[in-house]
Amino acid sequence: MTENNAAFEKEALPVTYCYSYEVTMVVQIFGQNEDQARTTLDTNGGYVSKRDVVLKDTVSLYTGNNE
Repeated sequence: MTENNAAFEKEALPVTYCYSYEVTMVVQIFGQNEDQARTTLDTNGGYVSKRDVVLKDTVSLYTGNNE
């Protein structure tokens, strides 16, 4: 492999990261009773009325570069 090919391969493989977040949400669901609301939440989701997000960790994924 020539130096030019190695340089090209390094440019062609951008670093990808995995971000881990802690997400706390308040979700509102309309329903006739709690069982129906739970079923609706599990199948269709609900309306997010509040969401707090905290970044917990960031990890660089393998790119194939030997650096």
